[in-house]
Amino acid sequence: MASTPAKTAVVTGANSGIGLETARGLARAGYRVVLLCRNPDRAATAKADIDASVPAAATEIVLGDLGDQRSTRAAAAEVLDRLDRLDVLVNNAGTTIKGKTSRTPEGHDSMLAINHLGPFLLTNLLLPLLTASAPSRVVTVASHAHKMGRLDLDALDAPKTYGVLGFRRYGETKLMNILFTRALARRLEGTGVSAYSLHPGAVATALGAPPRPIAAITRLVLKSPEQGARTSLHIALTPELGVPSGTYFVASKPADTKLSPQALDDDLGERLWAASSALVGLG
Repeated sequence: MASTPAKTAVVTGANSGIGLETARGLARAGYRVVLLCRNPDRAATAKADIDASVPAAATEIVLGDLGDQRSTRAAAAEVLDRLDRLDVLVNNAGTTIKGKTSRTPEGHDSMLAINHLGPFLLTNLLLPLLTASAPSRVVTVASHAHKMGRLDLDALDAPKTYGVLGFRRYGETKLMNILFTRALARRLEGTGVSAYSLHPGAVATALGAPPRPIAAITRLVLKSPEQGARTSLHIALTPELGVPSGTYFVASKPADTKLSPQALDDDLGERLWAASSALVGLG
């Protein structure tokens, strides 16, 4: 009988793109990897892909929709039931919703729910297991697109527009990812759990895909998903990163100097934490 891997990881949005390649890299490193995905068919296809490419891969699926808080809570409960330790949580799932603003069934702004509230809630629910497994890490995929965002907490859950192709709202949610990571790092001081955010680069994935007429051209200059996953894997797998928890990475290197002024505003981060806690029902 094969032995159970000594380390475990959860990767959200692991059914395609950067998430799939991050999960594959963790499986290749010997981790037991939970693919936390919304679509069961795409999750099964991703699992089969990894299992075929990584000998003795230990992968499994947990279904969950980060845009739905009930689903996120159910997924977290399943992870806690299945795993006796959690060494790495990779908050990778995200979306750029084009066109008009939209709401989730629970009434929240869709892009806010998927890109920020879902990862925020999931991470908080899994913190007891991460802490018990310390040293452990939370890796959150943000973006240089955060520089396009300008966070207004008074309109946090009620944006008037997503901007052209959803880029402005996407940038706002990526800014939230960075502020969340920095605030989480402050709360985790002394626990052995560290948190980092990153820019994966401009990657050819379905997320934020350009209009068809220019898609073929852009794919010639964009990174592959495998290349896009390298920074996530560097943070997850490097034994000693040598930088403070809360650091932002680009191309596998610390890059806090590349953050926007708002991303470095820790007071704003604390106010975002309080607002987010209220929206997901955390005390």
